[in-house]
Amino acid sequence: MINVFIPHRWNNGDYETISSLLDRTKYKVRDYSVPSTSPFDKIDKRYNVDPKIQKQIQYASVVICSNRPANNNGMSIEEIKYALSINKPVVAVSITCSTSVYISQLGIDVISCRKDSLENWICKHIKN
Repeated sequence: MINVFIPHRWNNGDYETISSLLDRTKYKVRDYSVPSTSPFDKIDKRYNVDPKIQKQIQYASVVICSNRPANNNGMSIEEIKYALSINKPVVAVSITCSTSVYISQLGIDVISCRKDSLENWICKHIKN
């Protein structure tokens, strides 16, 4: 069992793409991402990442994001930076043809959107 957090926006299909990719892997997954059915109603603006979301990231074994340049701004990149600050393994799945500047600057591996690529990355970076 691996615990996963997927930083995302609901206005694109990245969450669904990554979730579907995870479903095809050999791993059983517990998803700690914020679900659309029960989003956090109040976000505490005093923090770069709301403590409720920090807790979700802390539970995760891995953070899987998209390489989308839209990650350059907003909460997704802050969640990714937070995950790195607490030493969570982070990988970006190549969903678009160009990669976020921050994903590159942070040294995050970008893998192809393939089941075997994700399985190999997880095998190398997560202690099961």
